[in-house]
Amino acid sequence: RRTSRFAVLRESISSLYTFGYGQFRNIFIKMGRDFVREGLLEDQEDIYYLYWDELVDLVEKGKEFPLMKMVKDRKEELLRYEKIHVPEIIIGKEQPPLSFDVKVDLKGIPTSLGVYSGPARVLHGFSDFERLMEGDVLIIPFSDVGWSPLFARAGAVIAESGGILSHSSIVAREYRIPAVVSVPGATGIRDGRMVTVDGYSGNIFVEEE
Repeated sequence: RRTSRFAVLRESISSLYTFGYGQFRNIFIKMGRDFVREGLLEDQEDIYYLYWDELVDLVEKGKEFPLMKMVKDRKEELLRYEKIHVPEIIIGKEQPPLSFDVKVDLKGIPTSLGVYSGPARVLHGFSDFERLMEGDVLIIPFSDVGWSPLFARAGAVIAESGGILSHSSIVAREYRIPAVVSVPGATGIRDGRMVTVDGYSGNIFVEEE
């Protein structure tokens, strides 16, 4: 009973956050349009690559920044980070080396029943959403409410994090597609490779090239 109660509270908090994000987005998009008109940015959504303190200094204090270069550098930095697979557990003072290798066969926690085979599609963020095609195996580091529309197109879901009550698992069950979560290194699978997701055993088979 307590779990049920707190699950509702958790979703209520997420709903309020989501509502707030929508309100803030309208404000920042308006600022982005103004910056584009003034020649400070190339695209209105580049505003999201700037820090709050920088915006305050720019708008209220009249400080000048090379905004286009800053945005370009940060976009490139994010692309570099997307290619890194961090270790699931860090033990001791020294971090283990970051690994770019992925095993051919992976295993995780099965959270939505079924078996499905299809082409892998690895998504790291909102900018990747349009790459998901109907019937693709959706491979993600995590998900939240903003990722929900993707599940309607996916044939199965693999997530590097999560459990039976995580967002990925719940939405996959709603759409009745197989899901396996807590799969370390899953986003290292190459796009387009055929993947079989076993939502009964938690096994994931990746076809060799």
